[in-house]
This record gives sequence, structure tokens and C-alpha cells, in this order.
Amino acid sequence: MIFYFTATGNSKFAAEKIAEATQERVIDIGGACRRGEFEYAISSGERLGFVLPVFAGTLPGIVGGVFLERLVLDGYLGQYAYGVFTCGENSGYESAALNYALSLKSISLNASFDLVMPDNFIIWSDIPPKQKLDSLLVAADHALEKIIMAVKSNTNSSIDSSIPEMPYFPNQEISTSKGTSKLLARDACTACGLCSKICPMGVIKPQADGRPAWEGSCSMCLACLHRCPSEAIEHGADTVGKRRYINPNVEL
Repeated sequence: MIFYFTATGNSKFAAEKIAEATQERVIDIGGACRRGEFEYAISSGERLGFVLPVFAGTLPGIVGGVFLERLVLDGYLGQYAYGVFTCGENSGYESAALNYALSLKSISLNASFDLVMPDNFIIWSDIPPKQKLDSLLVAADHALEKIIMAVKSNTNSSIDSSIPEMPYFPNQEISTSKGTSKLLARDACTACGLCSKICPMGVIKPQADGRPAWEGSCSMCLACLHRCPSEAIEHGADTVGKRRYINPNVEL
């Protein structure tokens, strides 16, 4: 059983590659949160995997502060559990954060692996040029093969058992109507509704004209921004003129 969270496809790509090699099922955390599905059964022969992006050096708030808090895992008897973290060039204390979150459910984390992939948090950075992007994806593919071998062998690794000061990247209360949301749709918006459909937190609500408004607790995953077909969504002036990113090797 492999749980993954993705905004632009990096973690989905890794989860599906691992699942293909291990013949195990994958579960989309974003979809599970939208549907309110938090109870799962694991068999004695299954591994327990979490493939997650790193947000500011830790777990996304939707993963740690929503999904894992509500997770009910029937049949867990100490099966091998591991985390794979898709990250930019620098990771953080995500392993300790996942270990802490799972320990609250009496689940032991056996191994942790970082997987360097393109950083898509373009509020703070830029998408690299195509040549660099292609190089990162090729290197990630090779690194993932080694991770798969370790997972199939139930390899253990050292896990940081400390409690992080910020276990989860905080979900942010934002509102279009109150002017607290920097997420907005420019005139290029076609009111297609995709952003509302894919928002894992259910924050994006269509207005009377079909255009989106952001109201509620936002995980800041930026799926809406990157996957907008018209590239009409911005985070204030932070993302204007910046390239968008979707992992080219996965279908979203």
C-alpha cells in the first residue's frame, strides 16, 4: 500500500514506479481528502509506503495535519514502512516529521529516502531551464531505481526520532472576499473549473460567472496554479512571468 500526495506529478510518478515494481496499490491522499476517505485495511504481506513532497523542509499540512491525523489503518502489525520524499536540491526534517506523525498512530517508520526532483514552489524559486529540467528528471529516474531495490529488500535506514519544531507546513486560511488570498485568476481564465476540481482542500469555489474564488484552509500546494490550462492563476506578483511545471512522465 502506497499513499502519495502530488500537485504537479513528481510524487505520483515515483509512487507509480514503486507500485509497478512491488505490485502494490497506490492511494492518492489529495483525492482521499476530497472524498473524506481516511480508513484503510492493510494485509500482513503488504508494505506501507508514503511518497510525499517536501514543503519548506517538512510535510505538507494536508498530509500531516489532515490526512495522517485522521488515518485509521486496520491490520497494521508492524509491516515494513518507508517514506520517499520528492524534494529540490535541499531537503530538511521531513523524515523526522513523518516518523513523528506515524508514531502518534503507533506505526514505526523503517526507512526514509530523498528523491531530488524539479522544485515547483515558484513563489520562492523558478523552474529551471529545459536542459537542467531534463537532467534532473533523468537523474531522478536512476535514483528511484536504487530506492525501489531498497524497498523490495525491506532495507532499514536511520530515522531521526526527534520531534520537529514545525512537523507540518501550516495550512493557510485565505479568502478572496476578505482580500487575504494572494491566489487569483487573471482575465485569461476561461472558467473551466479544473482548479476547483483538483484542489485537495476544497478551497476553490466557483463564483456566479464560473471564475474561481479561494475561501478556506489552503495547503499551498499550487496545483491550481501549475495545472491551469490557461496559466491564468497567479500568487500575487510572486509568480508573474514564471514558467509552470507538470511532470512530463505522468498523467494527471
